[in-house]
Amino acid sequence: MDFKKCEALLAAIDTGSFTKAAEQLHYTPSGISHMMTNLEAELGFPLLYRSKTGVVPTPSALELMPVLREMADCANRFEQISSRINGLQTGRLTIGVYTSIATCWLPPVIKAFAASYPGIRIILKEGIHQELDSFLENRQVDVCLYSEKSDSPYTWIPLRKDPMIAVLPPEHPMAGEKIYPLSACQQEDFIMPAYGADYDVVQLFHAYDIHPKVKYETIENHAALSMIAQGLGMSIMNRLITEGHTANVVKLPIDPPHTISMGIALPFGELSPAAQAFVDLTCEMLGEK
Repeated sequence: MDFKKCEALLAAIDTGSFTKAAEQLHYTPSGISHMMTNLEAELGFPLLYRSKTGVVPTPSALELMPVLREMADCANRFEQISSRINGLQTGRLTIGVYTSIATCWLPPVIKAFAASYPGIRIILKEGIHQELDSFLENRQVDVCLYSEKSDSPYTWIPLRKDPMIAVLPPEHPMAGEKIYPLSACQQEDFIMPAYGADYDVVQLFHAYDIHPKVKYETIENHAALSMIAQGLGMSIMNRLITEGHTANVVKLPIDPPHTISMGIALPFGELSPAAQAFVDLTCEMLGEK
């Protein structure tokens, strides 16, 4: 079986579109479509449901997904090891990451990595904690940078601590205070990001038996910050999320204080050479001294 066809199938499933898969793999949409038609003919069963809005996997394709992920991972490692033996540095590195980390911490790391390994193509897959865990489990990423999860099965490399803070609108009655009591969340119109289930916030509330009155749910923290600036409510976030944002909000430390551990989660098995080099460089540049 031609692995390029399998790679195209994975890209089509992950992006939900022949057009986006073509952009990712540097093919034409018609080329991707042709490969999928040929692959289905070789296998003898359909792999994708096609519509005007995109493509979705058939049950048969979903059954093949774990094996396809393993094949993709092995092919990438094979390419990188072969290139290293030949004195070259080529391949692909896919990083799962919080948007806040990708925005505030990763650019200088990527710049340094690209200078040392210019032939490595880097792909960032941003998402919330649950999505990043799924990326790791399904071998869609080489490593993940996010917050520590106490029951995670993956190897964890801590980098930095980040404090949780209260984020208030400027006209909030407590905007002039030096600290925000966490229990006050229960009397607020609370804005909850991450599909209404932000892992770090939920764990914080669980630890202190806090039951906030969630009035708004968003996917992105950016939207939550803009809503707070408009006086629609308040939220609890880790400080890194708010860095670099121009929204007119007030940020206060919480009582009791609480920090989360930001770091790198490694998948099961041996890392590719590119992934190992990236992990080493990230620890060197971002690890707390």
